[in-house]
Amino acid sequence: NSRGMGRQLALTTALSPISCAAPTRITGAACFTLFVLILANLFNMLDRQIVSILAQAIKADLHLDDADLGFLLGTAFAVFYSIVGIAMGRISDFISRKRMLAFGLALWSIMTTLGGASTSFLTLSAARIGVGVGEAVANPCSHSMLSDAFPQRNRSLALGTYLAGTFLGGTFAMFLGGYFLQHWKDMCTSLPIAGACHLAGWKAALVAAGLPGIPLALLALAIREPARLRQSQHGVARIVAREISAALPPFTLLIIHRLAGRTGVMRNLALAAAIVAIAGVLIALTGDIAQWVAFGLGAYAVVTWGQVQSYGDRPLFRLTFGDPTFTQSTITVAIMACIVGVPSVWAAPLAMRSFKVPPAQIGLGLGIVMTLGAVIGVIAGGWLTDRWKQTDPRAPMLTTGITLVGIIPSVALMVFAPTIGWFFVGVFFQSMSAALWSGGIAAMVQDLVIPRMRGAAAASQSLVAIVIASGLGPYWTGKVSAMTGSLRIGMFSILVLVPFAIIMLLKTARRLQHETPAGRVALAYAAGEPAA
Repeated sequence: NSRGMGRQLALTTALSPISCAAPTRITGAACFTLFVLILANLFNMLDRQIVSILAQAIKADLHLDDADLGFLLGTAFAVFYSIVGIAMGRISDFISRKRMLAFGLALWSIMTTLGGASTSFLTLSAARIGVGVGEAVANPCSHSMLSDAFPQRNRSLALGTYLAGTFLGGTFAMFLGGYFLQHWKDMCTSLPIAGACHLAGWKAALVAAGLPGIPLALLALAIREPARLRQSQHGVARIVAREISAALPPFTLLIIHRLAGRTGVMRNLALAAAIVAIAGVLIALTGDIAQWVAFGLGAYAVVTWGQVQSYGDRPLFRLTFGDPTFTQSTITVAIMACIVGVPSVWAAPLAMRSFKVPPAQIGLGLGIVMTLGAVIGVIAGGWLTDRWKQTDPRAPMLTTGITLVGIIPSVALMVFAPTIGWFFVGVFFQSMSAALWSGGIAAMVQDLVIPRMRGAAAASQSLVAIVIASGLGPYWTGKVSAMTGSLRIGMFSILVLVPFAIIMLLKTARRLQHETPAGRVALAYAAGEPAA
């Protein structure tokens, strides 16, 4: 009938720009973009992860316990990463992504450097929060640009290769941090900087890690950004102000009132009250005020942003937080990120406490085995998922299942290793297993939305994962360690999440069986997405 033909014509029109915009081959510009983004991702993880190997020295110098270290290793970074990242994902869908990336890269590099001037738990926490604010820009911009630059058939491999920078950066962090801890007193005597030797080794390492990112920010401006399917019709300042307000309390209430009136505000206040109540109970039980105030703030920002999108951008909400497939996959990713992330964060402190080995040797060993395991895992996982997805749409979850199978014995070997050699074997297999799933998951997120939503979708899923994995995982391990007096028990305790991961993995895999690109576009159209 005419109504059905009109609907089909509108759906075809909606599909047309997506097909036309997708590249058919890998170009030189795409390869340069990938190269710069790998470097940016490397420094992203270097600045984020270097605190791990410096943790023992920081603990002694600033008189902290393992719960405090868990906050520094995860929560302090994750909370403001989530708040700002929510906005940045949305902003990256409208304005220049390379300029956003350059700004974020410069910011997190400067804040890492300033961490070297910290003299207390408070000042170091503030510096790590600043790192989180800057790094929130990286993934939304990078995922979106790579998805536009590479053909869909190569997307998992491209994103997986980009994510190799994550593991290379973490590896370099281990090596650089360990080397400075052991050799700084010898190195500083040859530097023409007055008072250099009065600087602690962990502080010098933070300065050395942060400074190189500043010139890299200029190189990011040379990226040839792929053409956008939709350009903003509003000023850049207006877009930034709008999206930051939509994520940053208490300005969120003004946005919600404008979009949904008193009813929306009351719902948001009810959510805030529930989060405050839960945080209050957890503070009373643990005594860790900073941890639960910060985590509650991050949780509030995430749920509020979802509420704002449900009022202000129905098609985006329908394909992300309002969609069971996306929601279930996000929960799965968050639980998995918690399981695979904790061993990497606490590997260096565990090795230093368990084996009488110099820090530089531990850092070098961790660097080598993490690099080998992670690079093999991320590239093999991306390739496997691309091939598997041709015959089975559940491929991202199936690869994630392989990750889960490999993680359990790897963590057990790390925790119970009798020698440093066996510990490194456990780290190698843990790194390889942890890397297998990342490329396929990143591509799956992009496949679940239409092109103009790619940055926001990447931010949505990665930020929920980071709030849970970084906001709870390292702290959980540190708290259990502080309570039991054993970091081994703290690390092993994270495996209690495995049954929940299996349940969510199976539920998400069943839903992926029924997802198609045309079906996702149809959902967006039904939610009010205008035909291009």
